[in-house]
Amino acid sequence: MEEPIRIGHDKFYIGEGETARRELRVVKVSDEVIQLQEEVHGIIALVGASSSVNIKKDEFKKLIQIAKEEFGWDDIC
Repeated sequence: MEEPIRIGHDKFYIGEGETARRELRVVKVSDEVIQLQEEVHGIIALVGASSSVNIKKDEFKKLIQIAKEEFGWDDIC
């Protein structure tokens, strides 16, 4: 698998003076599959059976751009 490409990052306040840092990355798994990776640092998280990724509009635009330019997915509109 290739090195992930960072498409977004931010910091947000969670309370009592603690700030969490979030990073969103994308990596090509195969010719037909890409994987979004979200890392959040600075908070204690419970591990569950499912996960989700929050993606901002500008991050989504960058994701489409990377899928087209870096991964060759030219049929995305």
